[in-house]
Amino acid sequence: MTINEIQDYLKQHELNAYIVTRNNMFIGQDILPEENKIKELTGFSGSAGNLIIFQDRAVLLVDGRYDIQACRQTDSSTVEVVCTRDSVSSWIHHNVHEPQKFIYNAWCHSISEVDYWRRSLNWHLFIEDRDNLLGSRVSPKQAEIFEMKEEFVGVSSEEKISYLADFMAKNRLDAYLLCESDSVSWLMNLRSDLIPYSCILRAYALVHTGGEVSLYTSDFSKLVDELSLLQGKSIGINFSRTPKKVQDIIKIAGAVYRGVNNPITDWKSIKNPVEISGFKACHVRDGEAVCRFLSWLDKNYTDVDELGCVAKLHELRQQQKDFYSESFATIAGYGANGAIIHYQPTAETNQKLNAGSLLLLDSGAHYYDGTTDITRTIALGKPTDAMIDDYTMVLKAHIALSSQIFPIGTIGSQLDAITRSALWNKGKDYSHGTGHGVGYCLNVHEGPQSISLKNPVPLQSGMVCSIEPGYYLEGQYGVRIENLALIIEAQEGWLKFEPLTLVPYDHNLINKSQLTETEITWINNYHQQVGEKLLPLLDAETAQWLKNQIRPL
Repeated sequence: MTINEIQDYLKQHELNAYIVTRNNMFIGQDILPEENKIKELTGFSGSAGNLIIFQDRAVLLVDGRYDIQACRQTDSSTVEVVCTRDSVSSWIHHNVHEPQKFIYNAWCHSISEVDYWRRSLNWHLFIEDRDNLLGSRVSPKQAEIFEMKEEFVGVSSEEKISYLADFMAKNRLDAYLLCESDSVSWLMNLRSDLIPYSCILRAYALVHTGGEVSLYTSDFSKLVDELSLLQGKSIGINFSRTPKKVQDIIKIAGAVYRGVNNPITDWKSIKNPVEISGFKACHVRDGEAVCRFLSWLDKNYTDVDELGCVAKLHELRQQQKDFYSESFATIAGYGANGAIIHYQPTAETNQKLNAGSLLLLDSGAHYYDGTTDITRTIALGKPTDAMIDDYTMVLKAHIALSSQIFPIGTIGSQLDAITRSALWNKGKDYSHGTGHGVGYCLNVHEGPQSISLKNPVPLQSGMVCSIEPGYYLEGQYGVRIENLALIIEAQEGWLKFEPLTLVPYDHNLINKSQLTETEITWINNYHQQVGEKLLPLLDAETAQWLKNQIRPL
């Protein structure tokens, strides 16, 4: 279906607008390309966005990560791109004042979201799309499912299920319906190869207090049948991640549902000792692969393009023990492409590398013993003074958070502001979060924690987060520096970050005169750790490159 066809439908049925989300019935999880209805309708391929199609126009809401990309990928005569921090409801509140009739797919929006629309925008009507205008939102593609060995995950699925059974007993629930695939994957120690760059098993799970678990990966009619057997029983569901349609199904089945937050979200964010050991081990191997790549790039960049960088880095990572896949599509942006925050090279946009600009390289991998995500910005040839100044500014922001100790109970938004201070003092900023949580061979972006402007979740020991400030000069270059870090206890009542990522910063882009003695010491200590961990693993040529990069400032 096209935007024009949807607009014709709206006119014929006296409706005002259709709300299209990137989600399918696995709300908040990644999707397959054939399930991406926003891309199908507009051409925009970013990982976040909402489309509101009115009878006479279509508005694509994106955040600052995708402002440039969305404008490039869409037809401005058909789609108006709006860069905003507003949610769908906030945007409608501020921009649609006359009463309207909106339709939506009840499988693709959570109970909380739809209920909030109806409460906060009660002069509008929100109506379920019963004609399923956009067709199936779930691909029929088959997946290979595999079990994570206990030597990697540390805790058996039986023990994890017992945690949930105890939780249900304490909350007087007869069952819990999990609609979050990452939670199901964690609970059952199962993964699949269905979605590129994500190992999750896409499934719902109905868990009973006795420990019995029913999984649903495709045939949801069986879910309806089993829910019917729970008539009069109390079922817990997470309103923020359960589709509105599932609430309707539970009502029809005659079961009693209660909104109870999914405890697994918090449990899996705190890594156990085996997982922490795995994270540290896989980062050593990943650091080896990335350093081998950077050493190779230093000598060969004039013969390489962006896609060549992607392929070479994949080749080197694939050689590492327990490699499974990339954890997201590699971002390799040279020059102006680096200023597009989530740019990914294609045959149409691929740029040849040359001396005189920066390469922004954001990449990561899933290993069976953990997940990595690293960004390095590399000078090709002699950088300009402006490039050095911008890089040093971002590095100062990166160090500010990496070296910060903070009291237990600190939330992500507080640390986000501390990180941005180095840029704010120069009247600059970046339009993405400072850090995200990371799953253990699951999703590279994992909640509930993040280091961002609005996140209210307290950070805890055992969480893994990224630290990734940046600066982007449209049409010229981008700078981002990212490490993953483990949150650990600093002293009683206080926490700090322990770097996991082991790759040097670009020595050629650091202006030592702009750094404090504390910052210089931090960099030198970090580089010493990199050398101690990696030099024994590297070939002579790469080792020599690394020694040059980690020489004391």
